[in-house]
Amino acid sequence: MPDFRITVGMQIMTQGDTSLILDIYDTVLDTARWPQVLDRIAASLGARGCMIFELTPGTGSDRILTAPFISEKYDRTLVDDYLRTFSTIEIEDQDVFARFSATGDGIDVIGDHMLAADHATLAARPNARAMADYGIRYRAGALLSKDDPRRDRFSVQFSERHGPFTAEDAAKLQWILPHVAKACALARPVSQLAEMNSGLAEALDRFRIGVCLLRADGQIVMENAEFERQRTEAGVFRRLRDGRLEMCAAADRAWLADLMGSAHCHGRFGARPRKEALGSRSCRAGRLSVELAPITSADAFGERRLDGFALYSLDTERPIDLDIGLVAQTLSFTASETALVGLLAEGLTNREIAQRRNRSVETVKTQVTSLLSKADCVNRTQFIRLVSNMGAKFLQ
Repeated sequence: MPDFRITVGMQIMTQGDTSLILDIYDTVLDTARWPQVLDRIAASLGARGCMIFELTPGTGSDRILTAPFISEKYDRTLVDDYLRTFSTIEIEDQDVFARFSATGDGIDVIGDHMLAADHATLAARPNARAMADYGIRYRAGALLSKDDPRRDRFSVQFSERHGPFTAEDAAKLQWILPHVAKACALARPVSQLAEMNSGLAEALDRFRIGVCLLRADGQIVMENAEFERQRTEAGVFRRLRDGRLEMCAAADRAWLADLMGSAHCHGRFGARPRKEALGSRSCRAGRLSVELAPITSADAFGERRLDGFALYSLDTERPIDLDIGLVAQTLSFTASETALVGLLAEGLTNREIAQRRNRSVETVKTQVTSLLSKADCVNRTQFIRLVSNMGAKFLQ
């Protein structure tokens, strides 16, 4: 593995940093790796541990806060008991972290000094006293997904010895967390598949997303039925005689070569990883939203040492089973906008939508453009990728 080194501010990234990033992306195919990865992140900061939270849909006290991934050193029973006991105040704290880190594409980590007027007041709160019993005195939090704020909230906890969250801690997390955000987003479909099937490799042909595993030189290791269909029908990929995958268009080949060149080329869009996908901007990918992550191993597919890549490709013109109500709630869509989302999820063209709604094509085009703008998406492909990550069923 090359010794990638790039500069972020005054910090030099080393081979050890690259190893951590690759560990993060290995969770895409195996979420059971998260406890060890979170321990590595905590160790890089001198922290007690880290967690990734999720909030159920809803408002106020109706929501439930869970921690699907916690540092390996933490006791799962104690963490779950804490979240049940202090659910209300923890959700309020998470809302504060989210409010101060909600704008822009970047991931902003917010220290707990924003939770109270001073540390003495903060330390006197019942949840803070409970954390202190386990050696946690300070913490910080961030939104990993600004498209769907209920999901993927990061939290890091510090001891009295470490002291409050510092600018140096923030600088380290600024390059770590975009990779965490992207890994969480890419892992969601595979996690859904794994929950419903004991054999991940055997079940991939039921997947609505194309999946292709590549070696570092582009050799195809495995492709599921949906990816093979896309490769033969969409005109975006081709398989060369030597077994390597190639993008048909020069611009798309440049995109792929860039992301295959260095682990540090990933995670450029922070809390909105869907913007990194091929198809999220002007290119030949058209209806396909294509995403790539470095993967060092793929045990579920018989590749204990891959040192290659996992490529996902979603055909946004094919109907997708979407939780329309959840999308509407998350993005604050009106009833009319929500109905339009449903038609887009069916894979209908503007002309077909115009016929369905008895409107002119120009009127529908204007409505779709307004919808994309409200969702901060540059085209329909990016929009379908966005809403599919919120509430899609990825199994056929």
